[in-house]
Amino acid sequence: MQKRRATMAVGIGRMLATALALNAALPTALGFASRPSPFLSRARKGPEQVAVADGGEGGRRARCRLRQRRQGGGEVLVAVAMGVGGEENAHEGRVGRITLIGAGPGDPELLTVKAMRALQQEDCLVIADRLVSDEILELVRGELRVARKLPGCADKAQREIYEWVREGVMGGRDVVRLKIGDPFVFGRGGEEILEFRSTLGIDCEVIPGVSAAFSSPLLGNIPVTHRGVANQVVMSTGFGKNYDIPNLQPYNTDQTAVFLMAVGRLSELCERLMSEAGYPLDCPVAIIERASCPDQRLVLGKITTIADMALLYEVKAPATIVFGDVVTVLHGDKQGLVDDVGLPNSPRLAQGQEQGQGAVYTGFVPPSPPYDPRLPSPSEAASSSPSE
Repeated sequence: MQKRRATMAVGIGRMLATALALNAALPTALGFASRPSPFLSRARKGPEQVAVADGGEGGRRARCRLRQRRQGGGEVLVAVAMGVGGEENAHEGRVGRITLIGAGPGDPELLTVKAMRALQQEDCLVIADRLVSDEILELVRGELRVARKLPGCADKAQREIYEWVREGVMGGRDVVRLKIGDPFVFGRGGEEILEFRSTLGIDCEVIPGVSAAFSSPLLGNIPVTHRGVANQVVMSTGFGKNYDIPNLQPYNTDQTAVFLMAVGRLSELCERLMSEAGYPLDCPVAIIERASCPDQRLVLGKITTIADMALLYEVKAPATIVFGDVVTVLHGDKQGLVDDVGLPNSPRLAQGQEQGQGAVYTGFVPPSPPYDPRLPSPSEAASSSPSE
């Protein structure tokens, strides 16, 4: 009786090992990524054997050869996926890990030490977003792929990212997802984690990054809070899930509003802030372009002029936009493109350039009179006046 129980225990252990290995190897053989069974968390080693499983409604069947291999000083069970005819695929049962990393605003020295170590793994696949700086991409030692999330094709690029990740981890490679700023601040980080859980059954390790929402204003010499000026900060994105402008918070004199990913629709954003959220015509605004990078630029203006200034100076993403009186705390009422070599946080000082006598403001002549979307234009006023 005891011998029979011992035999049954060994058999159960082998069954669990088989199921766990199948869980990792079958997706390649069947051509899809299956969700792992939640109860398969432990398994014992078993001898080499071949298991067969159905591929669902399509009637496909796949075979998986289980083998014991030496790894790390001990034996582990691995699985080799096999096609319908029995041929072995290159994929073995090891499923790679996924690490989601925040790259910060752009300066490699603002990466965390943990992020730096992850990027310098020689055998990993690094999948980076388009706006990650070249200075950080140069640190990658493994294979690098950059997603081209251009306007109008972001969803297609996101699907390509998911396919690259699946290809990497199912091929046994560790994958690093590299995102600008902090991946959980308007970076789709949570969405990607849910996607990897549901399609690959993998939970990511997350390494936080320095968010541009706070670091970019600092690098532009703009404190987002300042006693007597602003005691609260509101963060928003310029593009919601359906590419519309999210609901705007009403204007508050002691509030700073920081917008990410909004430079592409800055004119529309300013109009709505004035007409719907009650922002005054003289509200100071700053744009910090490519914060912390050697070519960082700072543009200062008013809510009625900043969109024209962005066009004049050809401001491009990545850029952070700050609305509120904090913009004038250290810059005064100056307007225009700022040569920031004289600023204490200038990224060019880190490149060995000497600090000058102070910031140089190019100046900007605002249109007169300033545009006010809350008032009818002269043509509208003329058409609405009663005829004689």
